[in-house]
Amino acid sequence: MTPLIILASSSERRISLLKKTGINFIAVNHNLEKEPLFEEYGKNIPLALGNFVRNLALMKAESLQDEYPENWIIGSDTLIFKEGAVYGKPEDMKSAFNMIKEFSGKTHEVYTGICLINKSKNIYITDCNKTRVKIKPLNDKEIERYLSEYPPLDKAGSYGIQDEHGIVESYEGSFENVLGLPVQKLLPLLKKYNLINVLN
Repeated sequence: MTPLIILASSSERRISLLKKTGINFIAVNHNLEKEPLFEEYGKNIPLALGNFVRNLALMKAESLQDEYPENWIIGSDTLIFKEGAVYGKPEDMKSAFNMIKEFSGKTHEVYTGICLINKSKNIYITDCNKTRVKIKPLNDKEIERYLSEYPPLDKAGSYGIQDEHGIVESYEGSFENVLGLPVQKLLPLLKKYNLINVLN
């Protein structure tokens, strides 16, 4: 029997977070061959960025809806905003180094979009969460050491908030949002459609 819920992601962090909710699901990587890049428009970049990650989360979920038309599908996407610039996953180690060097000693905002869809029921819901994160002041050797210990290429911003002895000094908002799945936004949706019995 096909599980009721599909997580449109192969991210170990998202899978782990969703497992903690106790729901029955399987993880299936989305079918987007190339994810669109954020392009600045208008004067309010944070607002545009919030809409962008919501839409990209929706696109990821919709890429599986023809294969799983009867199932509930969860999509999610994360980007970072700092001083007018937007950051996603690094292209290579040099890009990762430059990102963390740019973040060093400063605060940035992590935006994660979330969606829950069901094609057969014509339900398409999106939401977004934001967390402020401050990175410790780091010199070049400290950045290189961190990147050698924690591979950055699958992480928005090149770092993990969960890394032991990591580089995050403090944060305001949802820890899970930085990990890539804002469960505080997702759980009420799962509850609304009777997909989970108890809210944690």
